[in-house]
Amino acid sequence: MNDAKDLFEIFSNQNSTKYWLSYCNTIEEVEFMMKVEYLSYRQRGLTCPKVLVLEEKVIGVCNYNDEFDGVGRIGFILNQDFEGKGYMSMALKELIDEGFNELGYHRIEALVFCENKKSKKILERLGFIKEGTMRSYLRHQNKLHDIDLYAIVKEDLK
Repeated sequence: MNDAKDLFEIFSNQNSTKYWLSYCNTIEEVEFMMKVEYLSYRQRGLTCPKVLVLEEKVIGVCNYNDEFDGVGRIGFILNQDFEGKGYMSMALKELIDEGFNELGYHRIEALVFCENKKSKKILERLGFIKEGTMRSYLRHQNKLHDIDLYAIVKEDLK
């Protein structure tokens, strides 16, 4: 709960959450989201989300938000004030390493809004490959969106 103020900066910013499914109007909503997410991750046997910290400030979150049959699916969000500095790439490298080497995944996926060029660029830089577009896959802000599926398999890292 000590991170709620920093997370509120991220989850109350319409630019940061443009391609994220959660938006919070108050710190209380962030605190509630943190509790619900934590319980959800524990119930599903997932590791808790990782926070990116710079000089004692939480600037982002990355996590495995789903897992099935040796496949982990990641999500990530960064405070827009810290974009373009390589912080998320560094965090995702560690998350990918954890997925393949500690959690035993053979494949890691990311679902990305087709318009989200910044996230696609990060994933491609890390070796993810776009495998296709899922049409009208997700409803967000009362609109259906096409989503690109990106993936990396363990063998890609050899």
